[in-house]
Amino acid sequence: MPKVKKKVVDPKHKMSDFLEKELIPLISSQINCNMIGRVISYRKTDHRCSVQPLPLQSDGDKRAPLVECVVPSSIWQLDEVLGKLSNSWKPMKVGSVVSVDFCDREMDNWTGKSNYAIETKRVHSLQDTIVQAVILP
Repeated sequence: MPKVKKKVVDPKHKMSDFLEKELIPLISSQINCNMIGRVISYRKTDHRCSVQPLPLQSDGDKRAPLVECVVPSSIWQLDEVLGKLSNSWKPMKVGSVVSVDFCDREMDNWTGKSNYAIETKRVHSLQDTIVQAVILP
């Protein structure tokens, strides 16, 4: 009996090379998870801040600031309480280095404790940022 030749779908690995070297890195570069940045403005009245990301872009330029970042109560309430109890406590302020995360879905209609409608397909966007931790106050 003659041997059956195996059919190779991608003999020169063009498709697999494209997937591994082009497509997957492109998709990964568009998914924002978390980032380290420096607080450049902080509105204590509504607990929002702007953060300058510390990683530079691939061309060496600074990234655009992240604006309207939510500062959770786990950070600002701790700052208020410990600021009253201890003179050595260092609260989050302009110049602090923070870790920020990006929500899975848009936050445009989010107002607090209730459910909210999602109006776009935006995911992991730089526009939907929450401060997760203060690294250096």
